[in-house]
Amino acid sequence: MTAPTEFDGERATRRVPRSPSAARVAAVAVDHFAEHGYDGSSLATIAEGAGMRKASLYAHYAGKDDLFLAVLAEALEHETDFVRKTFAGDQGRPPGGRYTRALIDRYGASVHLRFLLRNAYAPPVAVRDQMTTAYRAHLHELEVAFAHAADQGPGCPPGVTAVTEAYLGIVDSLHVELVHGDALMVERRHRAMWDMFTRWATPDNDT
Repeated sequence: MTAPTEFDGERATRRVPRSPSAARVAAVAVDHFAEHGYDGSSLATIAEGAGMRKASLYAHYAGKDDLFLAVLAEALEHETDFVRKTFAGDQGRPPGGRYTRALIDRYGASVHLRFLLRNAYAPPVAVRDQMTTAYRAHLHELEVAFAHAADQGPGCPPGVTAVTEAYLGIVDSLHVELVHGDALMVERRHRAMWDMFTRWATPDNDT
C-alpha cells in the first residue's frame, strides 16, 4: 500500500472520490498553499476556513503532508485537463501557441496552476521529491501533447526532439516569469521567444 506521504505520478490524474467535508478542506487548502506555501500554511487556519476544528481535519487527512499531496494530485489533474483541451483545439503551425498565449489568464484564473508553479520553483523540503515528480509529470504531459500535435500536423517535421525540447524551454521560461515576474514581462518574453521559435521550427513559413 502506498504511504500517504508518497506521490504517484501515474495515478495523480485519476480522480479520487472525497467526502464533501474532505473536498471542502482541499478547496481551502489549495488556495492557502498557493498563497503561503507549505511552510507558511497552518492546518488550524485551513480547518477554520473549511468550517471545522483542526482535530476534525484529521478525520480526512493524516497531516499536512497528506493534505498537501492530495491537493498536489488534484492540481496536476486540473492542469493536465487544461493542457489536453488546449492542444486539442490548437491548429497552429507550429502547435503549442494556444497554450502559451493562454498562460497569463490561466495563471490568474487557476489557483491550481498557481499552487503547482509556486511550489515547483520553491519546493517544500518535506515533500521536495513528490513535488519534483509532479512538476515533471506536468512537463511530460506538455511534451506528449506537443509531440503528438507536431506529428499530426504540417507545422513541424515528425519526431524532431529538438523542437519539442525548445518548446518546453519556452514554457518553462514563462512559468518562471509568472511566478517571479509580472504579466507585462511574460507577454514581452512570449512574443520574442515565440517569434524566434516559429521562424526556427517552421523555416518554410513565410510569416
